[in-house]
Amino acid sequence: MGSMQSESKTIYSEDTFFSNVEFAFKGKGVARLMSRAMHTGTIISLNDSTVSNIDFKKKKYSVKMFDDILKDKENQNDNENQDESIDEKINEEYNQFIISETPELINGFEAYKITIQENGTNEIWFSKTLKEPDFVIKIKNEISEFQNSWADISINLNEFGIDKDSIIVKMSTESEDGNFNFDLISFQKFLGDDEELKVPEDFKKVRKI
Repeated sequence: MGSMQSESKTIYSEDTFFSNVEFAFKGKGVARLMSRAMHTGTIISLNDSTVSNIDFKKKKYSVKMFDDILKDKENQNDNENQDESIDEKINEEYNQFIISETPELINGFEAYKITIQENGTNEIWFSKTLKEPDFVIKIKNEISEFQNSWADISINLNEFGIDKDSIIVKMSTESEDGNFNFDLISFQKFLGDDEELKVPEDFKKVRKI
């Protein structure tokens, strides 16, 4: 089918979440018609209860209130319940996996690899020493209802006996449908540059992104 590549940057402050994602899909055969490259962002603010979606390529953004998002989700409950049932079935079928005994240096981080065989090969490198800070876990729990994105690769590795707060350093998925790669480039404490948590001033506000 083709290949996908994602590069992402995520910033947390005490009351704001920001993600900056560059995504490219290159299709093969008929799937070439689906080829695309996107550069998007999301800002979730607990201060004013808003979610801002940003299109960096088109220099546009939209803003939605938490209440409006929850109303939209209420109308999609049936579909979401079906998806959850499918996900649970897939998780139950993850019965073949191997965790490396010695660490590797991946993207500058000391990481262990878990290999999962299910509908292809999934390789995930995770850190045993690098953990999500408490305030990050807190804000992630608070915004979970408003952030619904394929780009969130904070997979719960609990079912494999791995600390659920471990940081994923690298992920590679290969199947007959194509492949997907994710790499963590940096992980550091945010120093408080407020401009990074704002929509650029020259971007145009639109009703929907």
